[in-house]
Parts: sequence; C-alpha cells; structure tokens
Amino acid sequence: MQAQLYLDSQHDLAEGPVWHEGKLYWVNITAGRLYRHDPTNDSTTHWDVGATLGVALPAANGWWWNARERDCAWLHEPTGKIVPIAATIAPDVPANHRFNDGFCGPDGHPWVGSAALDGSRETAALYRADPTGALHLALANITLSNGLGWSPDHHRFYYVDSLAHQLAVFDYDAATHQLRNRRILREFPPDGSVPDGLSIDTAGHVWLAIWGGAKVLRLHGLTGEILDQIELPVTQVTSCCFGGPDHQTLFITTARAGLDEKAVREQPFAGGIFAVETRTRGLPPTPCSIPPPRPD
Repeated sequence: MQAQLYLDSQHDLAEGPVWHEGKLYWVNITAGRLYRHDPTNDSTTHWDVGATLGVALPAANGWWWNARERDCAWLHEPTGKIVPIAATIAPDVPANHRFNDGFCGPDGHPWVGSAALDGSRETAALYRADPTGALHLALANITLSNGLGWSPDHHRFYYVDSLAHQLAVFDYDAATHQLRNRRILREFPPDGSVPDGLSIDTAGHVWLAIWGGAKVLRLHGLTGEILDQIELPVTQVTSCCFGGPDHQTLFITTARAGLDEKAVREQPFAGGIFAVETRTRGLPPTPCSIPPPRPD
C-alpha cells in the first residue's frame, strides 16, 4: 500500500495522532501544540500548551490530558484554557528528559513514557496514572519510550523502546495493571530504521511506524511476522492511528526534524500527515477517565 498526503503541515515533529468525534488530532512535540483537522470543512486549528507536548489524550467535556515537557496539564478545547496539574502527582523527570508518547489503558488511565534527550541509556521510564491522576512507575531502564497499545481482549500490552530497536509484548493483568512475561515480538537491526509509534487493529495486529524507514509495518500480534507494509515518500515516520467513519483509514504522522537542506528538497512533504485506506478496522481510542477540572 502507498500512503497519500493528507495535510502538508511541514511539522518539525508531528506525533500522537488521535481520531476523536469525527476529527483528527495530533501533536507537534517541539512546537508544543495540539492540532485538530475537521474533514467536514477542511479546517485546521491548534492550541499552544506552553512547553513541548509529548502526548494529548481526549477526556470528558472538551478537556484533553496532556503530558508536556516534564509535567502534565489539562487543555480545554472550547476555550483554550490550560490548567497545570499539581506537580506533586508527577514523577521527578530529570532536566535532560521529557515526556514522549502515551495512550490510555483499558480503564481510561493515561500511560506515558519519557525520553532521554542526551542519549543516555536506560535512564527513562514508563508511567501509569492512578484514579487521582498521579503517575506511578510501570517500567524502568528505558532509553526512549515510544509506541504502546493493548490487544482487543486487553490480555497483551505492546511497547516500543525505540533505541533498544525492539517491539516488546507483555501479558497484561487488567485487575492489577501489572505487566508480566516480557518477550520480544520483533527486533530491528540498528541500520537507521527505528521502531516508533503504533496502533492496533481489531484483529489484534500491530501497525508500527518506522522512523528512518519510510514505512509503516503491519505485524502479526502473536508472532511479529510482517503481514503488510505501507510505503511513504518521507523517511521519518513517527506514528499512526485509525480513523474515518468506519475506522478503516490509517492516518500517519511524520517529521522533518534533523533533515538537512538536501533531504528536505528530496522530501518536500516531510512533517506532513498522510493517510491510506486499509482492508481492516482499527480500535478507537479509550477516552481518559481521570476527572478533568470544571471550566470557570
């Protein structure tokens, strides 16, 4: 399959796409912005959150739960209001780290990882929010926490540590939220192609963006076998999500960060949003169940 340009956004680092209430949302991490595209009128809107933005997750009543550079905050979509979440509930994220990719678990509690910006090995982590919104350690010794998701039956948890070049799978206990029995679903050679964000389809297979590889792979959820491949005209593919009326359209985010002038000339749509119609359906996102504030 070949992805087609959906929006020529030319973002430095587009990530975290979410299809929500008939619209496509995504973040531009380095710009600290949440974007929304409404296909009914082809309009694009954005909100600034005041820091780098690793992930934005839809919640109730127009609110979004955000993991910013090293803290968390609420964004009220109708008004643009930003409400920082008390620092006491966030972990002590080092100055040379920032929050990166995240997703809501089956119970609606956010999971979010961190990334070591200085390349230090195994100093980042993955966290899970409790019912109060406080973040607790779920996995330690991570270098660049990235794509994560659950199988349709919630028995398996998929997770990418990009700089370990691995897509791992765990057994997931929905009652205790514990991750057990880690095994490598697929390993990638350190050849410049790095596993990044992911999405899960209704068959339980993984759609994995490959940074530096100009593609998204569909991998068997039990064996890691490559079932299909989507090609893009840009190399730095960051993440993907299913959307559209039947959740059969795969939306794909990309980046132009780090590309030199020659590479940008060769990839003029780098940093754009791409789309492809698939032959399967994706799982819709679970909304954040942490109670948001009340707008004034």
